[in-house]
Amino acid sequence: MLEDVEDKRKTRYKQLTMNMKHFLLILLILGFGCSSPTPTDTVAVIDIAKALKNPCDIFLSDFVDEIEYISLETLSESVNNEGLCVYTTDNYIVAISFRLNHLFDRKTGRFIRKIGRRGQGPNDYLATLSRYGFDENRQTIQCVGNKMNRVEYDLDGNVFRKFYAEEIVAAKDFIALDENSFVWYQENYSGNEPYKLFLFDDKGNVFNKFPNYHSYIPDPFSYSTMPCIFYKWKNNVFFYENLVDTLFQITKDELIPYYRFDLEKFNPPYSERAKLDFPNEKPMMNKYVFFQTINESDRFLFFSFRHDKTDQERRLISRYFGFYDKKTGITKISEVDQTDRSPVINDIDGFAPLYPLLMSINQSGELIAYYEAEDIIDWFEANPEKASQLPKNLQELSELKIDDNQVVIIAKLKTQ
Repeated sequence: MLEDVEDKRKTRYKQLTMNMKHFLLILLILGFGCSSPTPTDTVAVIDIAKALKNPCDIFLSDFVDEIEYISLETLSESVNNEGLCVYTTDNYIVAISFRLNHLFDRKTGRFIRKIGRRGQGPNDYLATLSRYGFDENRQTIQCVGNKMNRVEYDLDGNVFRKFYAEEIVAAKDFIALDENSFVWYQENYSGNEPYKLFLFDDKGNVFNKFPNYHSYIPDPFSYSTMPCIFYKWKNNVFFYENLVDTLFQITKDELIPYYRFDLEKFNPPYSERAKLDFPNEKPMMNKYVFFQTINESDRFLFFSFRHDKTDQERRLISRYFGFYDKKTGITKISEVDQTDRSPVINDIDGFAPLYPLLMSINQSGELIAYYEAEDIIDWFEANPEKASQLPKNLQELSELKIDDNQVVIIAKLKTQ
């Protein structure tokens, strides 16, 4: 009897000891979670490295339901420059390229007008902002003004407003956060900049700053830039910084981790930033992944990046396109073809492959990209049999001349 009591006492003691260990372990975990948060542990992971090691054919039907083509009218005053980005509204196509802002009719591609004028006048601009120059909600185009301020035009070409912030006078990478506030990215040129994002209003007043936690030792003989990426989706603004693996949503008060990119060996340590441009004939950065664009829709996250998988002796490296399907969790990256661009096979109507490396997505869930006239001409010459089977509106594109404007595609993205 006494032995049974003693056994029960020992058993209860062991249970209490185990429960206390579990309790202490939980407290320890919670303590670390509060004092040293690891926000990327709680967000979805997009496996870029795995998809890059196993590239595949990407078909337009993977993410598109419908597609339309609009040839932009070619006049002496309407020819777009290099670095073109294209946006759409219900009625217009907005084409922003190097030093030029053009407006076209969405249905016909007819040229309507230039927006703003480049020059030294009080309402002129010095430079265009093709990546973040168009605000779909406000339907305005923003440029760098002649006093390094910002000048914003409506689509009639009138000056909508001007603003200036002394701290960001030379900044080029910034985007509207909402109706009257903006966010600007500070390049970490010094290696230990205290802040990386500045929030300011349309009067130029900085009202919040987000710290920079990354550092490196700069090299006096190297001047490398690591431009950031901004994009908008559903009136929210998102931010990605190369050499950092997390995509963030920006609010006025905080940076919220949104997705983490699993890059494995393709993401260099931030501390190595100063060495990425060396050696000159084959710089280190070639072997890593450097994102150029990120865009989002209800179902997909699209991206493009630079990477030299073949380890060639050159500075011109390949450009990849890929997407993450939120519904299936699948990430696909297209193999690079002989043009050093990552193609999307057009299986919807059998037309030329698409290279959506500079694209936009509007709030209606449409992907906007374009073909260069030269690419279309080359495709018709190389594919006479396929061309003969195209619908009439596409066969008419065979009449394009090499110096004609681009052909815009507007693709309705899948949601289900």
